[in-house]
Amino acid sequence: MRLSADIISQAEHRTNPLGEREIILRGLAIPAIEHLGATRDLFDTIDFADNRISRLENFPRLTRLSSLYLSGNSIESIDAKNLKANVPNLINLVLTDNRITGLHEIGNIASACSKLEYLTLTGNPVTKRQHYRLFTIHKIPTLKILDFVKVKQSEREKAKRLATSAAGAALESDVQIEARDAKSNKSKTFNPGEGTSAKEAFVANFTPEQKAAIKEMIANASTPSEIERIEECVKRGIYPGGETLAGEDNNHEERASKRSRTLVDPSTL
Repeated sequence: MRLSADIISQAEHRTNPLGEREIILRGLAIPAIEHLGATRDLFDTIDFADNRISRLENFPRLTRLSSLYLSGNSIESIDAKNLKANVPNLINLVLTDNRITGLHEIGNIASACSKLEYLTLTGNPVTKRQHYRLFTIHKIPTLKILDFVKVKQSEREKAKRLATSAAGAALESDVQIEARDAKSNKSKTFNPGEGTSAKEAFVANFTPEQKAAIKEMIANASTPSEIERIEECVKRGIYPGGETLAGEDNNHEERASKRSRTLVDPSTL
């Protein structure tokens, strides 16, 4: 089931035992993260457990979000650039029972989450890698708890010694090779003309006049499903006013009707 603005608007939300506002999106067979602009950045926590998500990506600007629960998915990789730019206050990341294999993804988490204090990767193949725990502690110095175990000062010191040793240098070299290989494999599956997110496609594929009109369409959309349709068109590089190709002039300003503002903030595009 695709994550739509309608599903988000109808999802259960609550104040959890930690006093955080939480939205529950677990167990819906969601294959990808999308349309989170519909949350209007009203939540501290999002529960995505037990879905089919394969990549941690495509977040809009969510400055309130501090906890993500993603256990029981199929996550293999993390879009560090997207997370760093749009989820700057993430403190708690639960990735139990996913498919993260490479230590370079630990580097991506470190790059993306400068305030991370709690990280759980139990049940991922990466935890079986040599020096996994010390490597992670060194890469993410803000960590307090890793895999449900408190990070001790003695471990921080061991991690630092490993990083400056010959073994640490060799490990870092292997990790860099892994990162290059992962990037190469990703580029082979890229589809020209289609952005990896609505925001990237919006920036790359439309004229200034079209961008202004698209923002107006979103601001005046009357239903979550209408917002979803606009975002899907943008992601595919297609102008949503009559589904014309990006770059064509179809007097789209006249097509945007005046309706009441709803869930999505056009500034997230």
